[in-house]
Amino acid sequence: MEPSGGQSSAADGERPSQDGRRIEGFLPPGRLTRFGYGLASHAAHLRDQVAHDFEERRGFLFLAVGFSCGAATYFILPREPLLSALLLATGTAVFAAFLAWRRGGGAYPLVLVACFLAGMSAGKLRVESLRAPMVEHPLSGQLTGRVVAVETRAERTPRVVLDQVSIERLPAEETPHKIRLTLRTDLPPLGARVEGSARLAPLPGPAMPGGYDPARAAFFDGIGASGFVFGALTVVEPVSGVHVFVAIAAIRRAIAQRITDAVAGPAAAIAAALLVGDRGQIADADVDALRIAGLAHILAISGLHMMLIAGTAFWLMRAVLALSEHAALVLPIRKIAAAIALAVGAFYLSISGGNVATIRAFVMIAVMLTAVFLDRPALSLRNLAIAAFVVVALQPESVLEPGFQMSFLAVAALVAAWEAWRDRPRHDLAEPARGLARLLRRPIVAIGTVGLTTLVAGLATSPFAAFHFGRLASYSLLGNLIAMPLVSLLVMPAGLISLIAMPFGLEVLPLTVMAWGIDLVLASAHFVASLPGATVLVPPFPAIALMLMSGGILWLSLWRSQLRLYGIAPLLVGTFLAWLLGAEPDVLVDEAGRAVAARDVSGHLHVVGARQGSFLHDVWREGEPEDDPAGAPGFRCDDEACVLEMPEGLTLSRVTDPVAFSEDCHRAEIIVTQLRAPADCAARFVIDRSALAAHGAHALFIAHRGPDRATPHLELRMSRPSIRRPWHGPPALR
Repeated sequence: MEPSGGQSSAADGERPSQDGRRIEGFLPPGRLTRFGYGLASHAAHLRDQVAHDFEERRGFLFLAVGFSCGAATYFILPREPLLSALLLATGTAVFAAFLAWRRGGGAYPLVLVACFLAGMSAGKLRVESLRAPMVEHPLSGQLTGRVVAVETRAERTPRVVLDQVSIERLPAEETPHKIRLTLRTDLPPLGARVEGSARLAPLPGPAMPGGYDPARAAFFDGIGASGFVFGALTVVEPVSGVHVFVAIAAIRRAIAQRITDAVAGPAAAIAAALLVGDRGQIADADVDALRIAGLAHILAISGLHMMLIAGTAFWLMRAVLALSEHAALVLPIRKIAAAIALAVGAFYLSISGGNVATIRAFVMIAVMLTAVFLDRPALSLRNLAIAAFVVVALQPESVLEPGFQMSFLAVAALVAAWEAWRDRPRHDLAEPARGLARLLRRPIVAIGTVGLTTLVAGLATSPFAAFHFGRLASYSLLGNLIAMPLVSLLVMPAGLISLIAMPFGLEVLPLTVMAWGIDLVLASAHFVASLPGATVLVPPFPAIALMLMSGGILWLSLWRSQLRLYGIAPLLVGTFLAWLLGAEPDVLVDEAGRAVAARDVSGHLHVVGARQGSFLHDVWREGEPEDDPAGAPGFRCDDEACVLEMPEGLTLSRVTDPVAFSEDCHRAEIIVTQLRAPADCAARFVIDRSALAAHGAHALFIAHRGPDRATPHLELRMSRPSIRRPWHGPPALR
């Protein structure tokens, strides 16, 4: 039957009906329209997945991420914000979120913004609470103070931290609350008031831009100056009264002495590090071997050790209670074991030194054990998010530290991998293993579990290891497969048993077992470290690459649906940028201008002004060939300057006498000096006393030739911003 109006024109189009006839008046959609339909369908599918994940309360995880990102944003701002402005913005966001919730929708984005602003406010409040005077210029004189911390270091001189400080000829309002001093004599007793003559100086900055910043770390420890003692510190007032930190220090020293009496050698030093956090006696060769083998994490008391100690205590207490039929049937033995494990973890925290990583680990363990009391899963991403909230609220500065980033990302990746494994489709049609196959299944599964755990944690933390430490352990999987079963099943359980046995004088046997396990761990570390290509050095790369990679890892870990696959894109982009933009500096200048490192025309790095074997020399020369290539030109020095011919036809001059400015300002492209350079110096880059005092250490990169193929393109990086933040301290001319 034809429609009224007669035959349709060809422009009207046709479509087939169910019985095969053509239906007029229809045009099939074009490619662009079909693409739009597909895009809309995919968007609807993504919305369904987001709704499904939010129904499982995954949105709470991103609130913790927003809170942490807010704290990180505060610390990387170019200048200090107003506390009142941050608190007002946070309160406004909270109020807007509350109104949106009352109206029935749209509250989550506002809650996320409120968490972000709350993180910034937490960082600001933390810094304001730590503001204290800092020494601005080097000075010498008599001082007095109370010893609140002592630090022994293998192959280095010991140090002490003093509070309640009084410094000769320095007003009280300008006196730091704490100072750190290096000694060449015996350590004074903890808690005693001492006096002596010392040389104090401002806290040193990074050895190179982007490197470890001692001044920042000291600021958040409350330390306002560092120096060394002339002679010895004299006790003017012995320890009196009851001091918690003195009692804890006495317990730590007693445990360390018991360890030394029971075992000897490198095993004793590492046992002391694992049980009481005293890493000062570990030989540098052992530290290097563990780091190259990917096992350095076992030296820092962190989540691994806290979990092993608390987990062993939980398992032992639950097993003991289960031996009683009455206790097993009547008492909540799981909750009792969790309470005991929490107490053991708190004790371990107190004797381990209570550093940032250990406090963070204890918070995570406390959250998980609290979940046991509430009959909730102990290991979940939600508990990890709660731990992140607590840690960032207490120590917001930790968000920029590698320990925080690596520990939380590793745990998040491991829990996400476990969830994916748990939710995998399973086919239980195979016959159960019997005989020898059943006997071998458990060790194979155990080895596979350790390998998979190491692989997941290693992949999650490798971007941070590359960014912060400039190296990757090639055989970390092998090292962890060998060593971690020993640490988990032998070393740490024996250490816990030895702590329990010490009050009864029965610690020798468990410490001997622990030392035997440590010897095996060290042997495996030295074996792995000796393999060719055990370390891969990674040149410094921009922070944006790390942000993309960490964002991709978080996205992969926090979503449960197929949404997680979108995290692969930023992960790959960040990896590509790290490879593309990573480059070693061609010129390095320390913050005082005394030492300079630069590459010659052959690319070899030469150092002048820092003795071989010094900290600065070793940091700058790390990864460089041990010996100069045959015939490699180095610095040519006289009484006025040191000159080096660099790649791309550049010349660097380190001026030590003002007379050299008249000539070198015209012939050298780069001038480095501790002096004040003339205002009319024609060099392309002048790094003089004023620039070093304002911006700290400098680094120059020869990126590529300019468009005219004649002028090299140089990029300058500095360790201090133009506008200093409170932890940078005031600029000073040294």
